[in-house]
Amino acid sequence: MDHTTPRRPWAALLTAGGAGAAALVLATAGPAAADTSTATANAVTVGALGVSTVHSGTVSASNPGSGDPVTSAQAPALSVLGGQGGITAGALVQTAVAGADGTSAACAGLVGSGGRISVGTDGVCTTSGGSGGVQVVLVPGTPEVRAFGKVVTPAVEGTILRADAVLVSCRASSAPTTGSTVTLANARVTTAGSTVLSLAATPAPGTEVSVPGVATLALHSVPPAPAGSTQATALTIKLLNGAVAAVNVGTVTCGANARTVPADALPGPALPLAAAALAAVGLRFRRPVLDALTPRSTRRG
Repeated sequence: MDHTTPRRPWAALLTAGGAGAAALVLATAGPAAADTSTATANAVTVGALGVSTVHSGTVSASNPGSGDPVTSAQAPALSVLGGQGGITAGALVQTAVAGADGTSAACAGLVGSGGRISVGTDGVCTTSGGSGGVQVVLVPGTPEVRAFGKVVTPAVEGTILRADAVLVSCRASSAPTTGSTVTLANARVTTAGSTVLSLAATPAPGTEVSVPGVATLALHSVPPAPAGSTQATALTIKLLNGAVAAVNVGTVTCGANARTVPADALPGPALPLAAAALAAVGLRFRRPVLDALTPRSTRRG
């Protein structure tokens, strides 16, 4: 018989290898990757010359990458804008949503009185209810003049921007992808009750139109934003005369959303456990492995 043939080496080797692999898994186990997300929404900001800016506030939502979607929504009263005098009809709406899957969305602007909005993480913004539409006075009209109980001069309506809704929505993902949409439902400018300008229902980014002698209207403004994020405003009214310098209707931001990963393949808390596990493997299987690899003719005893 050949006494130099090793005796059953593979069982001991496989057992030791499996234990070592388990220790290495323990060593490299760190926090799981997560998709973070964030979004904000503001219904209206009014910039006035010589006075502080008034606005509807801003709602924000963020998600660390776990749990249910986080939603933040408000419908402030028009009175929060103070005596700005421009927006005379409509309801302020602003909603932001942040999902655990790295997606976020937001929607904001003006709808008819009593109206509401809902927004999904896919960025789709839907309206419900509301009546009377939206009115933003660009140039005040003249009041009725009466004398001796009779109308001497009838009232003349000024220049007004009217719409059923003025909304902007955005969406972002950790891919990263971003996008925005502006909805101007039945939007037009009237003077003395007659339409002088109709606005596109879904204007392209960077659209600008003029109301001669009155204002410049910037539709779907998208300023530069950091990679993976977007910001958009539905409507900016830049008045040529009067106390109000600009009215921003509907401003939203989405992102940047990111997939976070462990910064270190061997996180600090796991190293002591891994070291202990590897040491235990060495002590437990040192003798069986040596026996498996040592020829019988060279063993003692």
